[in-house]
Amino acid sequence: MRKTADVLEVLDDNTAKIMLYKHKKCHGCGSCNKHLHPGSIFQAENEIHARQGDMVDVKVTKAFSITEFLIVYILPTLSFFAGLFLGAFIFDGKNEGAISVGLAFILLIGAIIINVIYRKSYQPRYSVSILKRIQPAEPRLK
Repeated sequence: MRKTADVLEVLDDNTAKIMLYKHKKCHGCGSCNKHLHPGSIFQAENEIHARQGDMVDVKVTKAFSITEFLIVYILPTLSFFAGLFLGAFIFDGKNEGAISVGLAFILLIGAIIINVIYRKSYQPRYSVSILKRIQPAEPRLK
């Protein structure tokens, strides 16, 4: 995802501290990502050697997390199918199919609850790099 930011300080030759801008059309709904709100401060790769006070375009990439993948995608799927198989194995008789589906949805709801609890405490890692300088430093930021 591309965003606009201010360079707050240059840490070394290839690293700078940046602060993300709020887009003009942003109404603060939170749909972009709760960790990337305007005013967020990150360390970014500074290959173009932007200076303090420059307005820059940045590329923000979220790092892949195997734990997040397992909890968000695999756990609900396995829970649902485990409920189907457990229901068919445990309950024999006329209502075997209905009980199996009911158990599958109960386990799926449990997996979704675990997912919600996990997402509240999850802190993703981002890779941020400066792509280009939009404006040179303004006097107000020096």
